[in-house]
Amino acid sequence: MIVIGLTGGIGSGKTTVAKEFEKLNVPIYIADERSKYILSNDAEVIEKVKSLLGEKAYVELNGKLEANRPFIASKVFNNKSLLEGLNEILHPAVHLDFDKFCVKHNNAAYILYEAAILFETNGDKRCEATILVTVTLQERLKRVMDRDVVTKEEVLARMKNQWSQKEKLELADFVIINDNIDLLTSKVCLIHRFMLNN
Repeated sequence: MIVIGLTGGIGSGKTTVAKEFEKLNVPIYIADERSKYILSNDAEVIEKVKSLLGEKAYVELNGKLEANRPFIASKVFNNKSLLEGLNEILHPAVHLDFDKFCVKHNNAAYILYEAAILFETNGDKRCEATILVTVTLQERLKRVMDRDVVTKEEVLARMKNQWSQKEKLELADFVIINDNIDLLTSKVCLIHRFMLNN
């Protein structure tokens, strides 16, 4: 199975790019979405997260246990050891989930694995090639502040937990500058054609 990694800093527009590939019938695994699902639905993960962060990490909603994501974020974003602990719980579970996704889509020409911290977690080692989505810092800040209704300081705190764009540029095989929505489709189509012909 050919796996292509798709990554980029917070607010770069990875999901928008992923949707363009989806239009071309490329199976997309969005690690962040699956991670959120696993956080609230995997019994083993739930117990480990409670042990790490305490009972307040979960709340009961409509008779179902749900991850208290604002509480979890407040605990881990400014505490490196807790963030590492959470990642040590979630990443193996996500990898296992992704393996099942690959089996399900084993007839596809290739699969796109979208992850914000692909290089940081050595996820790129599982990929044949990597695509980096970039845009200016100012644009990234604006997008996240608008999307999540958070302050500039909160966005910068999240960014501290990711590698810089410069570090990622040195490792990426393809780069999509996501500053013009009208050109995005053609940029994605070029990479898609390359993948099909190589």
